[in-house]
Amino acid sequence: MNKTSEYINLYGMDLTRLCLSLCKNKADAEDLYQTTWEKVIKNIKKYNKEKPFDKWLFSICVNTHKDMVKSPFRKRILRFDNTEDLERTLNSIPDNIASRDEFLSLHSAMAKLSLEKRQAVALYYFKDYSTKEVAEILNIPEGTVKSRLSAARQELRKELNYE
Repeated sequence: MNKTSEYINLYGMDLTRLCLSLCKNKADAEDLYQTTWEKVIKNIKKYNKEKPFDKWLFSICVNTHKDMVKSPFRKRILRFDNTEDLERTLNSIPDNIASRDEFLSLHSAMAKLSLEKRQAVALYYFKDYSTKEVAEILNIPEGTVKSRLSAARQELRKELNYE
C-alpha cells in the first residue's frame, strides 16, 4: 500500500464529514472530496512531514471549497424535490447523529450561513480544532475566527429556534 492510500484510509472519513459540513448538498460534497484528494496526490511532494497531515489536508479542502464557490458553474442548493434526494442525504448522515430530523435541521441552518462562517463552524465544531488551528487553516487572524463563530452561533440559534 502506498503512502497516499494510507492517508486516504486514515483521513477519508474525516474529510468526508468536513466536505458535508462545508457544502450545501451531497453532490457538491462528493465533488469537493474528490478534488481535494486529486490536489493532495498532485502536491504530496510539497507536504512538510514535520507538520500534521490533517491540517494540510483540511487547508487544501477549504481552499478548494472556496474555489468551487467562486466558480460560475457551481451547482445551486438542492432542495429535496423527490424522495431519492432526501434518501441520499439521509444515508450520508454519520452513525453518531442521534436524530435525522435534528441533522436535517442543522444541515439546513448551516446552509444559510455565509461561506466564511460555515467554514469556521465546520472546522471548530465538527473537526474539533482550536480557534488558533482554525485560523491557521483558513489563513486568517484568530480574532476573526472567534467573531465568525460568535456570529454563526447567533444565526444558528435563531434559525433553530433556540432563542
